[in-house]
This record gives sequence, C-alpha cells and structure tokens, in this order.
Amino acid sequence: MDVMRMRAVVKYKKTGLLRFLSAIETANAIERNLRRAEAPLEFSQGFHKKPKISFLDPTPTGVFNLALYVTVHLQGFDENLLSRLMRTAVEGLKPDRLWWTDVNVNRIVSGYLFRVLLLENCVDPSRFDPQRQIFIPEKNKSGKLEDFFKQVRFDKVGNIFVIVYYQNRDNLVKARHLYQTVLTKECPLVLVQRLEAMCGESRLSEVLGARSWAVEC
Repeated sequence: MDVMRMRAVVKYKKTGLLRFLSAIETANAIERNLRRAEAPLEFSQGFHKKPKISFLDPTPTGVFNLALYVTVHLQGFDENLLSRLMRTAVEGLKPDRLWWTDVNVNRIVSGYLFRVLLLENCVDPSRFDPQRQIFIPEKNKSGKLEDFFKQVRFDKVGNIFVIVYYQNRDNLVKARHLYQTVLTKECPLVLVQRLEAMCGESRLSEVLGARSWAVEC
C-alpha cells in the first residue's frame, strides 16, 4: 500500500427518520460528517475537485441500512478518525466501525442480506411459493420469486414475524415484492433492514477483519 495514501472503509448505520434520506442526501450527509471530523481527505484532480468517496448500492428510501459501507481515500493514516466521526455524526447516521485496508469492496461484494419485520397476525407463511411468478414494474422484468429472493427463511419473535433473505447485487428489487405474497391483510407495521453486505458465503465485515491492517471499533 502507498504509505502516502490510505484507504479506509467506514461502516455506517442509517436508522430512524434518516432512513428516508435519498441516496444523494445520504452521500452529502456522510461527506459533511467527514469534513466536520477534519478527515484528511484526498481529492480528485481537475477544476472541480471532489473528495474521493465511494459507496455500495443504495437502499430504497425508508429501508434501515445497517451495512452502509463507505470507502474513503485519505492523504494519510489518522488513528483517531473514527472517534471524531462518531462525535460529529448526526443521530440516525452513525459510523460504528472503520477498517484501514487496501480491499476494494465494490469488487468483492456479491449481494446483501435483508430482514423484514411484520406483525404476526397479518402473515400466513404457507402462502410463500418460491415458484410464484411476479412482475417487477420498476425494472420492467418478471420471473419467479426465487429468482429475486434467495435463501428465504421465516421466524417469529413474540408477535413479530421475521423474513430473512438474500439478494444478488445484480438483481436487487424492493422487499414488498416478497412480503406482499404472504400477507393476509394490510399490515400497519413493516420494517425493512439491510443487515449486511456479503462476499459469497462471508460477511463483508469478516473479510475486512481478515484483510485489514488496522481496525477501529
């Protein structure tokens, strides 16, 4: 790794009302957090210089993103960066871990793990049919449920029904195309969460932990 240039991967969690921020608004908020924390940002060349920051795939508006990984190119190592980011972050968009690494996360992430929380009395899991044909209007494509939602499993915690599933990065669609197939009536509580970015069978956090030379928690 170039000793004069560093790459940090920061894991944010987007929760609360800030989950309704758009992808652009989220990127702007994170850039402001980095600037307020006085991160030694590296900038692009040219007339309009911009900080070199990259993101994984955005989540739909309203989804809790518990795996918002941000790659930041920096001018040098900063051992107190994460603590300053935590102090200057806004509630609902908080960093909780940082890896100093040369791993290019955009190249190794293959998909994401999601979870949907619904009220138990609105759901009938026997309605789930992975062979069911569905149409995705926003992408103008159709296919079987299992083409879009993989490794689907159901659980129950108290009066909350939980659906966990995996999606390939190249075939991301909204969670409603899955959970609406098992609803028996309109559900007043639906919470969708992106839990983790996956690299094959491994979580991105595990891969970064094994391939980074410094980790801040």
